[in-house]
Amino acid sequence: MQTKTENRLPLSMFPKHLINTKSKWYTLATLVPWSEYEELLGDLFADSGRNAIPVRWILGSFLIQAIKKTSDRETLEDIMETPMFQYFLGLDEYVMKPLFDFSLLCKYRQRIGLDVVKEMIEILLRQHNIIGRTPKDGVAHEGSLSIDATVMPVNITYPTDLKLLNQVREKTEELIDVGQAQAKEDPKPRTYREEARTEYLKYAKAKRLTMNKRRSALRIQLQYIKRNIERIDSRVQSGVYAFSKDQMIEFSTCKEIFRQQTHLWETKTTRIDDRIVSLHQPHIRCIVRGKAGAPYEFGPKVALSKVNGFIHIDEISFDNFNEGQTLPSIVNRYKELHGVYPISVRADKIYQTRENKKFCAGLGIRLSGKPLGRPKNEPDPTSEEFRKEDFLKRLEIEGVIGVLKTKYGLDTIMTKLPESQKASIGLVFLATNLQQVLSFTPFSTSLEMLVLPLEHNQIDHVFESERWVFNF
Repeated sequence: MQTKTENRLPLSMFPKHLINTKSKWYTLATLVPWSEYEELLGDLFADSGRNAIPVRWILGSFLIQAIKKTSDRETLEDIMETPMFQYFLGLDEYVMKPLFDFSLLCKYRQRIGLDVVKEMIEILLRQHNIIGRTPKDGVAHEGSLSIDATVMPVNITYPTDLKLLNQVREKTEELIDVGQAQAKEDPKPRTYREEARTEYLKYAKAKRLTMNKRRSALRIQLQYIKRNIERIDSRVQSGVYAFSKDQMIEFSTCKEIFRQQTHLWETKTTRIDDRIVSLHQPHIRCIVRGKAGAPYEFGPKVALSKVNGFIHIDEISFDNFNEGQTLPSIVNRYKELHGVYPISVRADKIYQTRENKKFCAGLGIRLSGKPLGRPKNEPDPTSEEFRKEDFLKRLEIEGVIGVLKTKYGLDTIMTKLPESQKASIGLVFLATNLQQVLSFTPFSTSLEMLVLPLEHNQIDHVFESERWVFNF
């Protein structure tokens, strides 16, 4: 068991000659609400036992990892080698060894979870006056809201039925070997693994695979898997094989994949509900996007919104969902955070349904896109101008998604467990918002230092109408 973190020594104890005041990490250390995060995460620790690793070490490591786009092991190595990283983590001296084992990052990532990360994002934005402000008298609408949805691909091989069945067959053979090592007196069942491997390679390496040959290859692999599953089931029920909890989960996944693939082969179809595409990550689903470069994507689908550069996770799911139905909840959430409704909601065509247009019209919100029905003979010039502006401004969220995937590594999620994957996405959103807060501080440019109304790093403006515009 681990207790809550003890009070740390002040940052002023860190060696002065190792502190670079021009580094962005020097400024970031003052922007993160460490004490609030410590209080939020306090319930994750026990009331007795040895002292826990400081929360600032854990969260700081996650932020460094998201910003620098490194693995768990590389993150701890970079912290060990970089004095400003250790200053950011709140150490009182420079330590020339890893602060903790890198595997603990995976443990704390699961423990924190997505819901806690969402709360951390809100705490950060409230700390800097970005949300939770008192609306002006008589103002019911202010600002604009851009929304979109995307898929964050995970690190799995492109799935095919034949490849997936070969992995299931090899896993069942592995389980037989593990179980047989415990039951030495019981004769080992035949698995025909060499013949099965030869049959798989014969079709996997074929340059052209007709439909009949493909079905024949699937049938052969299904027969081998069926034999292995029957042998394992009978020995588990009789008590000859004793598997661990994780091994039983893997065996259940193998049986479910066998059931699904058998149904697809017998019915000659290509679709089934909750179809498993990865043996080691069975929660991953195929998300049909219909894009030219990637018609199918494999990973969690995320609905996100953007207000003046600050982004929020509105919904995340491993199953495909209609993002158009999330608009009412996103707008109501905007009202909770800012105290007013947006003037306009910028979204693509999938959001521009009759129900959403009626919902926005009832609240006095302008939803981007053309109005439904027959076009007017004499279009309103003002409406056309607003429509063009909304279309151009909506493209900004496309750029945000591109930055999240290219700069922050969400184009390939390396974690494997579902809660870890959701938490990884949330931590990237936290790091992105922290970087946006940093852009409002004197660290940004000398020009912004002269004109932006900043006091103690408190942001007094959040809507586009309140932003300074620099034209060069």
